[in-house]
Amino acid sequence: MIGTLAVLVAALSGGWSTDAFAQNQTVSGTVIDETGLPVIGAGVVVVGQNTIGTTTDLDGVYSLSVPAGSSLEFSCIGYDNQIIEVGTQSVINVTMVSNNFIEETVVIGYGVQKKSDLTGSVASVRSEDLQNRSTTDAAAALQGKAAGVQIINTSGAPWFRRPDPRTWLLIQLRKPRTPPHRDGLKVDNIQYLDPSMIESMEVLKDAASAAIYGAEAGNGVVLITTKSGADQGGTSHVTYNFRLTNQMLGKKAEIFGTQEYIDYQTYIGQMTPELLETVWDGKEHDWFDEVFAPSWSQQHSVTFSGGNNKGHFFTSLNYVDNDGIVKGDRDTYNRLSAQVNADYQLFKWLQVGTNTSFEKWATQSVSAASYGSALNSVMSIDPLTPAYYSNIEDCAPGMISQYYSNPDLIYRDPNHNNDFYATSKYLSEATGNPLFQRDRVQSSNGGITVRGTMFANLTPFDGFTFTSRFGYRISQSSSHRYERPYYITDISSSPNYSISANVNTSYYYQWENFANYNRTFGKHNIGAMAGMSYIESNSDSASISSSGTDILQSYEEPFLYINYLLDDAQKSVGNAPSKSTQISYFGRLMYTYDDRYSVQANFRADAFDSSKLSKEARWGYFPSFSAGWTISNENFVRDNVSRDILSFLKLRASWGRNGNINVLSGYPYLATISLKRSVVSVQPLFRRW
Repeated sequence: MIGTLAVLVAALSGGWSTDAFAQNQTVSGTVIDETGLPVIGAGVVVVGQNTIGTTTDLDGVYSLSVPAGSSLEFSCIGYDNQIIEVGTQSVINVTMVSNNFIEETVVIGYGVQKKSDLTGSVASVRSEDLQNRSTTDAAAALQGKAAGVQIINTSGAPWFRRPDPRTWLLIQLRKPRTPPHRDGLKVDNIQYLDPSMIESMEVLKDAASAAIYGAEAGNGVVLITTKSGADQGGTSHVTYNFRLTNQMLGKKAEIFGTQEYIDYQTYIGQMTPELLETVWDGKEHDWFDEVFAPSWSQQHSVTFSGGNNKGHFFTSLNYVDNDGIVKGDRDTYNRLSAQVNADYQLFKWLQVGTNTSFEKWATQSVSAASYGSALNSVMSIDPLTPAYYSNIEDCAPGMISQYYSNPDLIYRDPNHNNDFYATSKYLSEATGNPLFQRDRVQSSNGGITVRGTMFANLTPFDGFTFTSRFGYRISQSSSHRYERPYYITDISSSPNYSISANVNTSYYYQWENFANYNRTFGKHNIGAMAGMSYIESNSDSASISSSGTDILQSYEEPFLYINYLLDDAQKSVGNAPSKSTQISYFGRLMYTYDDRYSVQANFRADAFDSSKLSKEARWGYFPSFSAGWTISNENFVRDNVSRDILSFLKLRASWGRNGNINVLSGYPYLATISLKRSVVSVQPLFRRW
């Protein structure tokens, strides 16, 4: 748990509230938006007399007594202000035109809030900010779009499934990742989300704003809202997008070229002209160019959307085919995903809806981080060595010797004239040809995941909404790996076949119930939220592997699976189902006076079962407090400084306590003893014939 104190001065734009007093001419009417829907809570104020005003009701209707000859200003969050002269009119109907000004609402966790009223640090990114981004996943699209947020991707592989969104400050303090939330559902990753499906992304960056998520907010919280269909008068829209992206190695490591390497080795006394003639073919060799090449990623997206005053729908179908920058077909990522969102206004007091996503993915990968991996070999093999030799006699002495004693250990590349993979004649400790490291292992991963939420919003009276939301995640995945015996150098070789398979099935669900109450009384805006959450996560995986000099019935392509293991092949199996549960209670209080002074308090209590924490210490408590002063709404600023010079100035201060439970799993507080059994083989002293 870490307490933080943050003071922030922000330049935004703001609003105001009004009081209404009776005058001598009555004007009434209806305020609607561009689609014909009533605008609720729009401000109607006499120009020059801010004490005379009112707001529209649930049907967009207003009524106000004003002095003769007055002008009325109509305003509302998200719409352009309008000024209309009253004259002799007794009925004035207004159509508000939407804008993208600062008075937008942002998601803050179990609710929304006007951006100008925020007292915590929240970065907001809208759908228009994510357009035309040449990336296949949502996390990468966030890069550079939110101040103080940095995306860390620890792999350049196209299949890397968990980019890590974290605030720049917290990244310096601790490493664990915070699960993102999509439409209220905590998800395992957001790579499956195409940026075109996203309506907004909010990042709760400071401890005060993130405390509402308690033990899972140690690195801030990412909240994602997917698109829903707009009210289009019952009509529907269909769109199709296609993107073809060229990708390449961004930067090469600054290592010796061929001639520089020769000069250095000669300078330190390790290279002589006679040795050079033996180990070098006289050509330049750049291993980055041998292993990496520009490649293409294609994306297809089809969306269907529509709605009316009774409901909305949004459906998106996306396909991604990404061939990585490693040459060949061993570095690929394919994804077919769909998003189905719908909401229905069954009654004036009841709204129901669902947000569901489907994902089918498949990958092939090349090792990149470990010793002996393809990337490690690119960095370590000397530039005197070419990628291939067409004649075995040109290879290193060790390979020649192995070829004549056991040719099956020496590989050729069928896609390159059946040439031999070359390795260094100069460095005997080299890990070998990186193209060989790419090809010697056959591995694949794939799976299907369904993620969704179902919700009901009950609004029994004005300003109060009770939400019951059920979220779930069901996934199935499998992986396969096969390796043959090989020899490339004395330290990069194996006499064994190796095969493994893993399957995993998991399901997760969360049930949340919370209520929000928000009202405006003159210059006073109040808000309150209280709720609870129950989470259960289940996983069941099984794995089997085998290794040995002879383990399969046949070594042809159809037989490279566990089903064809020999009966006497040594096997290693594993299976460990797991289950964890969590219950939480949370709440929030907010108060704003005259759009100038704001205070907010959050509190959350989390408890975990024995898989994470012991019974004596399973509860954690996470409070936070924040306050804001909108200086630009003070009379001494508003009356003396033009809005063109200073649109919004606010001072914020916050304190909060967050936690991090994601570092704990598998009963970490228990002391365990591993018991190994020894098997003793006893030979009989006498044998009966």
